[in-house]
Amino acid sequence: MIHYDVTILPSEPRYWVMMLGAVIGGYLFVKYFDNLSKEKRDPYLKRLGFVLLLTASFLPIYTIVNPEHLFSFHRSLPLHFCSLNIWLIGFNCIFRSRKLFVYTFFMTLIGGFYAVLTPLLTVGDAPFVVVHYIIVHTSLFTVPIVMVRVYGMRLKYYDWIRGYLFAAAISTVMVLINGCLNMYVENTGDAIANYMFVTVAPAVSNPFLFEDLGWPFYLFPVHLGLLIHMLIINMIYRKREQNPIVSDPRLWQ
Repeated sequence: MIHYDVTILPSEPRYWVMMLGAVIGGYLFVKYFDNLSKEKRDPYLKRLGFVLLLTASFLPIYTIVNPEHLFSFHRSLPLHFCSLNIWLIGFNCIFRSRKLFVYTFFMTLIGGFYAVLTPLLTVGDAPFVVVHYIIVHTSLFTVPIVMVRVYGMRLKYYDWIRGYLFAAAISTVMVLINGCLNMYVENTGDAIANYMFVTVAPAVSNPFLFEDLGWPFYLFPVHLGLLIHMLIINMIYRKREQNPIVSDPRLWQ
């Protein structure tokens, strides 16, 4: 039987195996691209893009072909932020669009980091699902670092605000999609549609999550926390920026 929304806690040994895998795997991944010769950088990035797209396709296909897993429109579609972003960064490894990079940079770093730190597996905790989870979410916060370090992706003035507006727009649309799925589509599983966690607060420990506030009020501190995180990441980026594409930006720009 599939158990939805499985939280993996620090009290479990597999939690620390996942953390160790993310740290070691992420470090080796970044260093590997750092050491690539210039001739190999472009073709290897495109290959990475195709690998990420195949990886993003795994979970929906797995839920269809696995006889022990019940495919559900309410839970099996790749509509979570992390699922969407792994598709977007996969395509961006192939096309290298600065605008697409801006839309994904902040959300992948924040989402990937917190997803690894507080694992919540929405379609169960089968071994393949756990391995897929850690690969995807480690990629989310390492691929953008590689794009900056090795491939010269840069941010312009207030790109962090553009990234937030994109995230806010997508999550607002997802409220409507969740609502339509829950009202008009037969639920073949035992869990409601909660893509991007904009219908019900996720059962994880986070200082910006207040489940007692109820919907939609629990979303307000989440958005505040998202803005704060984006601003801090932007300030760190500006401190370490090399060859900026704008002249003398302030840390908050």
